[in-house]
Amino acid sequence: MDNLLKGFILFGLTAALLAGCNTEENENTQPDKDHSIPGNAMDNYNEEPADGQVGYVRFQKDQLDQESERNHKIKVNREQMADMISRMILRYEDFDDVATLVTDNEILVAYKGPEDKDKNQNADIVKKTAYSLVPSFYHVYVSDEPTAYGDIQSLSNSTVYDENYNEGISRIVDKMKKSPQGSTTSENVEES
Repeated sequence: MDNLLKGFILFGLTAALLAGCNTEENENTQPDKDHSIPGNAMDNYNEEPADGQVGYVRFQKDQLDQESERNHKIKVNREQMADMISRMILRYEDFDDVATLVTDNEILVAYKGPEDKDKNQNADIVKKTAYSLVPSFYHVYVSDEPTAYGDIQSLSNSTVYDENYNEGISRIVDKMKKSPQGSTTSENVEES
């Protein structure tokens, strides 16, 4: 009888525990009538995500301040973007030296590519790589001329607010355009 009583008590506790878990699970997994997940869109937002952490944010239109969104520009970390582009290009065989400058609208890349390949083919590889890593409003200019390294490095400490910033960028872009640019543009990258 003592074992029978223990069995009933154990069964009752288990049933209560399972019923409680089931009720809580149903409450948390039942979507709202508008099929949204309850809670703040920025819940669990990671200011500094762990290595390998994915990025996830969900908003509903009514959560955004519409006026500030119209005036909001996409913000990118230009230094990280330049680092990422250079590293990706160096992964290609026989690309030995890459310098990348990211401005507010342009990506300037100086590179040393394989000597046994067509210069336009090398330029295409560099441009496709850069375009694949940046927002579509950027324009990419490349050069395999050794002087291009010094040209883009001369702007490495500039800000978009400097007095001669636009003139400096235009001068270097014009010079880079004299090098093979390949056939890749932002438009035909989006099409492929």
